[in-house]
Amino acid sequence: MEGGGAVGERLKRALHVAVIQTVWKVGRDGIEAGTNLVPDTVPRPIARISVAVVAVTLALFVLKSFISTAFIALAVMGVCYFTFIALNKDEGPKGGGETTSVDDSLEEARKIMDKYK
Repeated sequence: MEGGGAVGERLKRALHVAVIQTVWKVGRDGIEAGTNLVPDTVPRPIARISVAVVAVTLALFVLKSFISTAFIALAVMGVCYFTFIALNKDEGPKGGGETTSVDDSLEEARKIMDKYK
């Protein structure tokens, strides 16, 4: 079964290469489609570069917006959590939190179970 690891690694690498090739092809086709929208008076290499720059700029803007939104959501959740902790710090555990040993905990659980029989 030792050979399975090597096959798995090769398969992972092949999948990574396939994903990268697909992304490259889609990007190249997208740039070509965008270049076709540019008037013919603009030289094709300059049109391709311009379309690529615009596409990269838009992609980075979307990525930045997504990351910013995620960080803001995390910050709001953190503030809510710490506010909740700060407002409820005076309340201790319910039901006699002073039990420390396992035997005391088991005895308390038995009492509760007997209560509901």
